[in-house]
Amino acid sequence: MNIENTKFCVIDLETTGLNIKTDEVIAFACVPVQELKLLVNNAYYTLVKPEEYNIESMKYHGISIDDLKNAPSFEEVAHQILNALDGILVGHSVEFDYRFLKKSFKKIGIKFKKNIIDIVLIEKWLAKKRNDQAPDLTIEGLMNRYGLDDYYRHNAFADAFFTAQIFQIETLKLSQYGIDSAKKILKIINKIKHSNNNNNARLF
Repeated sequence: MNIENTKFCVIDLETTGLNIKTDEVIAFACVPVQELKLLVNNAYYTLVKPEEYNIESMKYHGISIDDLKNAPSFEEVAHQILNALDGILVGHSVEFDYRFLKKSFKKIGIKFKKNIIDIVLIEKWLAKKRNDQAPDLTIEGLMNRYGLDDYYRHNAFADAFFTAQIFQIETLKLSQYGIDSAKKILKIINKIKHSNNNNNARLF
């Protein structure tokens, strides 16, 4: 199936911290992409009330305990989140988000498994093609590379939207090298992952 016919869901989370075992999701955002178009009108965003709030994390996400006072629990919005996650998961360093989602779903008895695409790994592959030895792989760096305005950041919905824009541009770049299907994207990502552990691994 080519890229245009594949559903992608570009996600971003905010959490109470970085510890997968003890921290919790406090915001979820998803921007669907189909036919290489950002379906912003079908985007989904919600705050999520955690069992415990870590005030130290507020300096990163700006979400206060008052903001979460009337927010639903993860269990209360789990099915809405599942419905939003219709397609291959895409994100910036998306393994982090994926592990938090798997843990959150598992906690309420839902098995969650998806293919994932990391825009960072795509960019590593593209950087190798253009002989860029030190690409800036932060969201800010990728936005700057592709001429996107960084007008508002560190909100899950904004970051999901910007990530979706970057992914949209990356897929167009990939198509110039014949990478024109989700299967081929997943293949090069797996090879990039492997090459991180084996410098002699050949890329696609």
